[in-house]
Amino acid sequence: MPRLITLKDFDDARDRAHRGEDQDRAIAETLRSWATDAGLYALAEDVSRAAVLVEAGENFGYAGDHAEALRMFEAARADGGSIYVDIRALMVQALYQGGQKDAALELANALRKESPDQITTFLVLSSFFELVDEFQAAQRWFSMGIRAMDSGNVPGSEQQYESMLIGRARVRNELGLAQDTLDDAAAIIIERYVTEREQAGE
Repeated sequence: MPRLITLKDFDDARDRAHRGEDQDRAIAETLRSWATDAGLYALAEDVSRAAVLVEAGENFGYAGDHAEALRMFEAARADGGSIYVDIRALMVQALYQGGQKDAALELANALRKESPDQITTFLVLSSFFELVDEFQAAQRWFSMGIRAMDSGNVPGSEQQYESMLIGRARVRNELGLAQDTLDDAAAIIIERYVTEREQAGE
């Protein structure tokens, strides 16, 4: 009889992630087995197969195996289960980090044209592009995320909105662009954060 994988099992695996390549790979392989070996494992009703595949992919990515990460993300997308982000954003990262930069940028452009409906998609891609010094792309995704929330078409939290404003200002500074009104708003938020930390004695 297959072992039942509960939400606690899944949460425990995620808590152990990102602590070194060897452990990341071991966790990734365990998660992959949970999601793909129906003879040995069954997922509880509150454990999404797509979420397990995505978590496996992210851990393969942490371990440096971007090809396997991409396979996990593709499987999660084929599964169709709902997760926290458009899976193609994660595929962009796996492609880029796996040396397929042109394919990654092409996929990101296709996703941009479809107007993502999750604010996390904007945040994931803008932050990733900033991380790899693709500042033009990062600015584009930060700006699109801000516009999406301003329009009311894509819900998100105040913290996410502020993160995008600050991130946009940061990459615009890297690009040497003149400060605009959104950058002014980001500066006010940063000053507020600094004041709050000082008052908290940090």
